[in-house]
Amino acid sequence: MRDVVQAPPVQGRAAPASAAAPSLVAKVAGAQRWLTAIYRLDLELDAARCVVEPECAREWLPPGSPRTGLVVVEQGNEAFAGIYVDPSDAEDENAVLEETSHLVCLAWHAAHDRPVSRLQLELQSEVDRYAVARLRGRDGFAHFRGFRWAAGMSVGARRRYRAAQRAGLRTCVALERRHPGRADTPGWLAELRRYYRASPCDKLNGQAARVR
Repeated sequence: MRDVVQAPPVQGRAAPASAAAPSLVAKVAGAQRWLTAIYRLDLELDAARCVVEPECAREWLPPGSPRTGLVVVEQGNEAFAGIYVDPSDAEDENAVLEETSHLVCLAWHAAHDRPVSRLQLELQSEVDRYAVARLRGRDGFAHFRGFRWAAGMSVGARRRYRAAQRAGLRTCVALERRHPGRADTPGWLAELRRYYRASPCDKLNGQAARVR
């Protein structure tokens, strides 16, 4: 897989992370710290430097793209990746965590020369939001219950999100049943780490976390 590097150049110039609000950059950095600690990821990635202005990102995106998301531009043997966050989502910790999850997951797969699909990115972000919420003493299933379709989403995107949500919920429910208490956290984390590194097939059929 191509190497993933910092945010894409826009019209011949780099899209500066410094243009993004400092609070948003801090949220992205914090989300990356949670994910790298949970999964013990060793990545040469500074997600906070990959935050780009939505206006810059949209110059590279096709019409109908999400208002907040991940932008990837391929140039030769490199893929330039960035996170863009619409101002209406900037205070939504779940939205920021979701897009940071996509970037981290993309970078991890690139570092290990493994392909990754949009379905895999969405599925991993479902599990990531559950994991971070639980460790913060919050309801890990709130984002499943609060799921709403975004306006203008294509049929293909709806299918992908629905498949990711179903598989993610199944995985999180199984993890919660096997490791319900705080004392179970070491075993719970061990399963999450195996899940992160498992094959797409194992993740989708619910076998990934228990694969040893």
